[in-house]
Amino acid sequence: MIGIAALVVGIVLGLLLALCRLSSFVPIRLLAIAYIDFLRGIPILVILLWVYYGFPILLGVNFTAMQAAIIGLGGSYAAFLAEIFRSGIQAIPVGQREAGRTLGLSRWHITVYVVLPQAFRIIVPPLGNTMISMLKDSSLVAILAVEDMMRVTMTAAAETYRPLELYAAVAVYYYLMTLVTARVVNLVERRLSRLPDGMTRA
Repeated sequence: MIGIAALVVGIVLGLLLALCRLSSFVPIRLLAIAYIDFLRGIPILVILLWVYYGFPILLGVNFTAMQAAIIGLGGSYAAFLAEIFRSGIQAIPVGQREAGRTLGLSRWHITVYVVLPQAFRIIVPPLGNTMISMLKDSSLVAILAVEDMMRVTMTAAAETYRPLELYAAVAVYYYLMTLVTARVVNLVERRLSRLPDGMTRA
């Protein structure tokens, strides 16, 4: 659940950061670059601890462990997703944008209806790899005492003194989860690869 929620936050924020990163408005572009560079250079565990323990001190904002986990994980991966989105958007030929302007489309409509659908096919493989990494890294939120699978396993191992069996079980759980995700991504990638160039549909 935490991994999925954090993924949604990461994708939405990452796309916004990518668009800001490509903006012609210098202040917004510089802020996006600063966010991306800063968050990519800090371990996720440190970010989680800062959101949960540091924000209440610095900003006076208190988050529950669950909220801190989603914000920290999603905000961290947004920086990586932003670069994936940016590279996909920049890979679209300039002629596609020029054709949109010729048809009288606004910059926003060109981005939404022309550029992003074509960029999606390009970013599917790296996006899938990032999704898998995020699902695995969601186990780090156990440090915040969030009752996720890893935290429950840690508690059960301490109470039963059977860490080998329990950690083996949780390893299988994460393996199956990432395996299913990888298969879905491969299926989407194969389907998109069969579409003619310049076409992308759901």
